[in-house]
Amino acid sequence: MARHAAVTATGAQAARRDAYSVLLFNSTVSTVIANDFARNPDQLLQGIVGQTAGGGTNYTAALSATETLLRQHWSTERTPVVIFLSDGECSVGDHSVHALCQAAVQLGKHLSFHAVSFGPRNEVLRRMAQIARDVQARAPRDPALPTTAYVESSYAEALDSVRLAETFLGLADSLRKPRGALLR
Repeated sequence: MARHAAVTATGAQAARRDAYSVLLFNSTVSTVIANDFARNPDQLLQGIVGQTAGGGTNYTAALSATETLLRQHWSTERTPVVIFLSDGECSVGDHSVHALCQAAVQLGKHLSFHAVSFGPRNEVLRRMAQIARDVQARAPRDPALPTTAYVESSYAEALDSVRLAETFLGLADSLRKPRGALLR
C-alpha cells in the first residue's frame, strides 16, 4: 500500500513501473498473480484473500517457481524483491536459495529477499535471509540506483497478526523509499 501511495502521489498512474506477482505454496506452488501492473494493493489483496493452505511445505519448489517467474518477467527497470512468508516448517538446501539470488545477479540486479516467519521454527528462514544477504553483498551495485535506494535482504518474525501487519508495513515503507528516490 505504501508503494501505491508513492506512485499515486505523482498524479500519474501510467508512470507506475512496479509489477507484482504472488505465489502460494504448500507441497505444490500456485501462481495467483503474475507480473501485474494494473491492480492497486487493495485489489491485489482481494486476489489472494480466501486462498487456503495445507498439505505440507516445499521451499525448493517455491524458490524454483519464483526463479522461473523472475526470469520470465525480468525488467532492467525494476529491482526484484521477494517477500517469503512461511511458518518455517520445512527445510531447503542452501543451493536453492543461492540459485534464486544468483539468477537475479546474472540478469543484472541483486535480489532483495525478505523472509518472514509466522511460526515457531525459524532457523531455515533465517538461513535463507543470510544467504540472500551474502549474495547481495557480493553483487555489483546498480550504478543507476541511488545508494539510499539499497534495501538489504532481511529476516523478521511475525508471531501474531499485529506483528505480521507491522512487518509488512515496515517492508512497504522501506521499499517506498527507493521508489521515491527513483521518482525525482
